Amino acid sequence: MAGEHISASDRLHSLFGALKYRLRLILIVFAVVFAAIALYVERMPNVYRARTQILVNPQRVSDKYVSSAVSMGANERLNTLSQQILSSSRLEKILDEFNLFPKLRGQISREELIDRMRKNIAIELKHNSDGLSSFTLSYTGDSAEEVAAVTNKLADSFITWNLHDREQEAQGTTAFLANELGSTKSQLDGFEEQLRSYKMKHLGELPDQMQANMQTLARLQVELQANTEAQSRLDHEALLAASIAEPATQRAPATGASLRQRLVTERANAQADLLELRKHYTESFPDVVQKQTEIQSLDDRIGKLPNIDASTSASLDSQSSVSPQLQLIRRDRARLVNEQRNIQASINRYQSRVDSSPVREQEISQLLRDYDTARDHYRSLLEKNYSAQMAAQLEHDQQGGSFTMLDYARVPDAPVGPKRMPLLLGAFFLALAAGIAVAFVSELMDSTVKSELELRDALPGIPLLGITPGLAQTSGIRRALAPTRYLLGGQ
Repeated sequence: MAGEHISASDRLHSLFGALKYRLRLILIVFAVVFAAIALYVERMPNVYRARTQILVNPQRVSDKYVSSAVSMGANERLNTLSQQILSSSRLEKILDEFNLFPKLRGQISREELIDRMRKNIAIELKHNSDGLSSFTLSYTGDSAEEVAAVTNKLADSFITWNLHDREQEAQGTTAFLANELGSTKSQLDGFEEQLRSYKMKHLGELPDQMQANMQTLARLQVELQANTEAQSRLDHEALLAASIAEPATQRAPATGASLRQRLVTERANAQADLLELRKHYTESFPDVVQKQTEIQSLDDRIGKLPNIDASTSASLDSQSSVSPQLQLIRRDRARLVNEQRNIQASINRYQSRVDSSPVREQEISQLLRDYDTARDHYRSLLEKNYSAQMAAQLEHDQQGGSFTMLDYARVPDAPVGPKRMPLLLGAFFLALAAGIAVAFVSELMDSTVKSELELRDALPGIPLLGITPGLAQTSGIRRALAPTRYLLGGQ
């Protein structure tokens, strides 16, 4: 039915009517809640914050001259320092030094006090194109003088521990390099002693003496050749002198001496050829083997000849008619023979040195390789040790990268919290919402019918015949709603 249709405006009017009916309750709840919150906000303690800015200084001496011994950058170092300084042990010292949180002592544990203090510390980083340029350190608390003192203490701790850690790291690097340098020097001295002993043991057989040995060997070959030729001349002179002074039957020893000298000359020539071949070929080369066989054959032939010097000396002793010229020739020849033996011994000795040079070269190359490796490592450590010592001195003189406090934290003039105006504004809306909520709950709990809409909702099948309007009370008294009478009709 059209008469029974309930519009949205009717429902809105009914809602406003209910609020108007509960206005006094809403105002009472609003006043109580707002006053309680406002009183709490007013009694909240003031919160102060002190801050200081710490500048990150680069190394004052250029890296071109002194390399820093500190491996970590500014960001990593700040993180490490933050963990050290904000550790429980160091915060506990500051907590006791300034007697922080006196009202909470005894109520909560020391770990909770330290956690609360750690939460009140804030670090803000500032970067530029080169990395970390500075950072701001702040501390929050309920006392203006206290927050300034704690902030300055924390800033001093950052600066002091940064210098201490940098110096300790530089000294640790220097100590490590010095230890390595000493160990490497001992190893190098051992290699030097081995090399010196080897050179002294095989003196003359070393590869760098090969050229000198070859030159000496060539010179000895020339001397041997000259000695052989000189002996040959003396033999001819002796034969000539003997032919004049002696009978023909006594010339046989001279003839034997001439044969001996010829064989010695051939052996010297073969020895020179062998030396020349060894310059170009190994010992297993056929020409070298053949020449060695030839020299051995000549040695055998020379060994089978009678001792011409002994027989000649005996004949000289038995003959008193030998000329002085012949005696002088024989004496010079004996001297040349002795020199020949010495030259041949020297040739054999130098030839042995030349033959041993390849073996010595292989043996000494291993010693030199180990020695050169140890020497290069020692030189590298020596340079690094010098650089580390300069870096340690740089850190000791506080010329390295450091932190500098731009300004000490000042006692704050005004608190940073609590923000009372926003809190009061929030309290206003909260109290208003609480009053409306209480009115709404009260309205839901009230079972009386106060409007036509509620009546129609309560009796949907009974038609409404009429409404008796409310009557105003006596003038001068606050207007109140009089009971409204509803006339209901039957079916």
